[in-house]
Amino acid sequence: MRPILIEFAGIKVHSYYALWTFALCLAVVLTRKRMTDFYMVPDDDARFIVAAAFLGMFLGARAGFALEHWRVYLEEPWRLLRFWEGGLSAVPAFLGAGAAGIIASLSRKVPVWITAESAAVPAAITVALGRWGCFLNGCCFGTVTEAPWGVVFPGDPEAIIRHPVQLYYSFGALLIAAVLLAVERRRSSGGAFLWPLFMVFYSILRLVADPFRAEFRSPGLIAVRITLFAVLAAGILWLFLPRFFGIKRRKCRNGDT
Repeated sequence: MRPILIEFAGIKVHSYYALWTFALCLAVVLTRKRMTDFYMVPDDDARFIVAAAFLGMFLGARAGFALEHWRVYLEEPWRLLRFWEGGLSAVPAFLGAGAAGIIASLSRKVPVWITAESAAVPAAITVALGRWGCFLNGCCFGTVTEAPWGVVFPGDPEAIIRHPVQLYYSFGALLIAAVLLAVERRRSSGGAFLWPLFMVFYSILRLVADPFRAEFRSPGLIAVRITLFAVLAAGILWLFLPRFFGIKRRKCRNGDT
């Protein structure tokens, strides 16, 4: 693997930090563009909502990782500020972004479903790119395997062939993005659909891939699984019972309703 992507003048750029930062910045750009181009949201409102969601995503990701490894941060709390060392958790990141996005949307009187629809594809792309940072960093590695695609992670003290779970996440998220784009092209109505579909697909991806992780039975991943089941149930309800969420069909791009 390659934990240090580049080093220049004594400054080390970590692969994990670089790729996740690039993925998140790309998500911000794509979400804003989708809000303004597809759903005619004023650019000032789109910028505000996306910035709030980005902050919520970062805080949620950091908080989730800190709760999972609370003993480390209890002994050295200042390490919470050293985000360049890694330490981001995907599920809490989406929860943080969602909560902040909802609050910001309501404050700007932009329908929440528009924000959610705009962020669905970028969210999947974020995972697809960011998980390569995990792979290069050697974190989140898997259990022992004899599969031909198994890898030996340099930081693994046992130096054994393991599942590259990070790439399972990445390729799975890329497939989710492709499916969402295909569904979007064929839609003829507005209202929330892509985001709840992402909630369902991403939850399934994690529930299927997580058992291959070495720390599958850790308290942190147990808490994540409980959250994933809740997200999966909410996504299914949102898809099939839109009135449960108070979602109404509204006009969106190209005058569709």
